[in-house]
Amino acid sequence: MRKKRVILGTRGSSLARAQAAIVARRMESAFPGLCVEERIVVTSGDRDRTSSLASIGGKGIFIRELESALLDRTVDMAVHSFKDVTSHLAPSLVLGAFLAPESVRDVMVTRENRPFEKLAPGSLIGTGSMRREALLARMRPDLRIAHIRGNVETRIAKVDRGEYDGVMLSEAGLIRLGLSERASVRFDPALFYPAPGQGVITMEIRRDDVELADICAAAGDEAQRPISEAELALLESIGFDCRTPLGVHGTLDAGVVTLGGFFVDAQSGSFTEATASGAAAEAADVGRRLAELLHDGVRC
Repeated sequence: MRKKRVILGTRGSSLARAQAAIVARRMESAFPGLCVEERIVVTSGDRDRTSSLASIGGKGIFIRELESALLDRTVDMAVHSFKDVTSHLAPSLVLGAFLAPESVRDVMVTRENRPFEKLAPGSLIGTGSMRREALLARMRPDLRIAHIRGNVETRIAKVDRGEYDGVMLSEAGLIRLGLSERASVRFDPALFYPAPGQGVITMEIRRDDVELADICAAAGDEAQRPISEAELALLESIGFDCRTPLGVHGTLDAGVVTLGGFFVDAQSGSFTEATASGAAAEAADVGRRLAELLHDGVRC
């Protein structure tokens, strides 16, 4: 390895920087002597913290400027939450590695740490996710759901001030910020489907940077790769982003990838669930098969 310095691009939020630090530690541990330098890139999603994601372009608003920085060589690598990555990467860019999440669960932070079943009818729950809204509506149609944006700390503060009775968050994010004790409700991911890639950190690099690809491979989690590749193939095939309620839970066991997922059809409002599995070596096929099953469920 000849590289001695890698410029790592990240968003400036506390969570994004915590995730960038995790990547830097993994890289420097794999290659002692490597110096990883953090560079903050402000994204469209950071500039507009009030509009809904659906109204300002979907989850891609968190990565566009980071990808531009990669393409113009301002940074060598971009670190993303995998759930923010769109299904259409620039042809000259590639996801070099994936880091397995501490958790894929959704959690709820509630006032006075109330259990989910003890939330009063009409309680106001904040989320910026159509997926979470759809799943909550199936479990507790008596709750009120309101749009919320902002970083993790901002959302929790709104609960503490009494503006919301609860807010939905990713458990992995709470863990990385040292806030896991704030989770009042932990949902079963096999029932409350996570977002594709939830909790997973991914490292995006230029396709022609062979040396950095080797560094990513050493720093990443190979067991996570087939799950993430299956989920990315699902997104590519089904063509949905955060403007459609879509969730998926992936597992790897004894060389077999299994994806269970759901989506809500925008026209009919129908809730469709399906499961697909296959060999880890053919993970992308598993994702494409689940997309077909979900589409078939709508046509039925």
